[in-house]
Amino acid sequence: MLTATTFSTNMAKEQNLEEQILQEAENLFVEKGFSGTSTTDIAKRVGCNQALVHYYFRTKENLFQRIFVEKLESGCSTLIEPLSNTDTDFFDKLRYTIGVYFDFLAKNPQLAFFVLKEIIGNSNRLEFVYEFFMSNSIRANLYNTIDSIVQAEVEKGTIRTITTVNLVLDVISLTVFNFLALPIYDKLSESSESERQQFVADRKEEIITLIINGLKKN
Repeated sequence: MLTATTFSTNMAKEQNLEEQILQEAENLFVEKGFSGTSTTDIAKRVGCNQALVHYYFRTKENLFQRIFVEKLESGCSTLIEPLSNTDTDFFDKLRYTIGVYFDFLAKNPQLAFFVLKEIIGNSNRLEFVYEFFMSNSIRANLYNTIDSIVQAEVEKGTIRTITTVNLVLDVISLTVFNFLALPIYDKLSESSESERQQFVADRKEEIITLIINGLKKN
């Protein structure tokens, strides 16, 4: 007889297995690329039958999309509330936003390479990302929220005239290139782990300072 306790335990095991599949798939996609990873590879990493990977996610592309969506959802939810706080100074908002984005990439240092290869180089996935943002009002309004904040500060004279697109691209390019170039630093510096962490922290502050000082009127 299936009791409530047994049902709950089975559900927890299924959820745990699903999360393991997602985590190992993410690791393998980053390590070997999408095309270089098979569902057999994922199943071996998890220690389950390949059929279970197909049972939970049907296709490898569905698995990829689920991972990517969760990453984007996490980033959006982290940013939307602080940006909407009208009591926070613009530069504090900007510092926080850049810091969150930088820290996210610092925790996922291979993600920059992954996005360049698997997203930007794939027109179908670019379309998927666009639809992902536009299909949800909260995500779609994130850019509009940023745009309204930036243009309000331009009108007040707090910052120089700049389009939101340019500001967003400035932040993305400076931050992403930092992690694209990090393997070169690792190769040339032969630094300890603590020195490497300090270097990354210094780069974060440098990028924030460059962006903020570049926005301020002379």
